[in-house]
Amino acid sequence: MELKFQENFLWGAATSGPQTEGRFKKQHDNVFDYDFDHYQERFWGGIGPDTASNFFNDFREDIKLMKAAGLKSIRTSIQWSRLIDDLEKNTVNEKAVDFYNAVINEFIAQGIRPMINLNHFDLPVELLKTYGGWESRHVVDLYAGFAAKCFAEFSDRVSDWFTFNEPMVVVECAYLLGFHYPDMVDGKKAVQVAYHLQLASSLAIEQ
Repeated sequence: MELKFQENFLWGAATSGPQTEGRFKKQHDNVFDYDFDHYQERFWGGIGPDTASNFFNDFREDIKLMKAAGLKSIRTSIQWSRLIDDLEKNTVNEKAVDFYNAVINEFIAQGIRPMINLNHFDLPVELLKTYGGWESRHVVDLYAGFAAKCFAEFSDRVSDWFTFNEPMVVVECAYLLGFHYPDMVDGKKAVQVAYHLQLASSLAIEQ
């Protein structure tokens, strides 16, 4: 039996900012940066987010390799912890805007369709310490403001957006299984977090 894909089939792959960029010139730590700083034994071989795959510095070469592999689309993410300077006022860092503009433009120049995720396990850790993270409705509203900034800066070239990567993993691993920061096993908080993640997604979609 022979299977054929249509010419317009969108071959692609997925990655994320926290898994590739490294912590170079970031404005804030996210929860996995915090995890790495305090619990390196959770990371295979002690390899963590400091350098990751160095996409921050090597993105042009990496994107050319993606093109050479025949990819027509890539899903990656914009890091809340990089893009925003003042988390309360949702002011953007212009150097971070320049970086993401350059990445998006390079994807397009190489004939690759950029698909952007707004959150890939990169809650700024100070929002967790100050407000309880996704337990807080205030953090939901801050996320909606971050999403609005992303749309304002990049939607002229990005038409495909995702609100969260695997939101249930945040609930399970951080609030039910206790092995992602804040390392809790608390069913009541897990339900609250799950609700707020859905609410945050809805508020972003409304925009």
